[in-house]
Amino acid sequence: MSSVTPEPNDPGSMSETARVRHGGSGPSPSLAVVEAIAALAGVEPADLSDEGVALYEHVDPDALNALVSDRSDADLDVSLTVAGYDVRVGPESAVARRSRD
Repeated sequence: MSSVTPEPNDPGSMSETARVRHGGSGPSPSLAVVEAIAALAGVEPADLSDEGVALYEHVDPDALNALVSDRSDADLDVSLTVAGYDVRVGPESAVARRSRD
């Protein structure tokens, strides 16, 4: 099971950013994205579709996994917007943040 790490925000504010590490014994990059968004939405990853969030409508999960997995490029950074969440996937983690739009 992976863990969600809230990112620091203003004191007393609700977390608007979640980070999930991927790779190794952790989830795939695409699953890390789903887990991070689910944490911000306050639901289980399996319940995201009830919230109107489907990752595959925004990116091909297999292509994302292939692009990010087993890469040593420290500069690798894939950014996308998924149903009102800005997501950044790097070589070690996925970070989701509520879109400011």
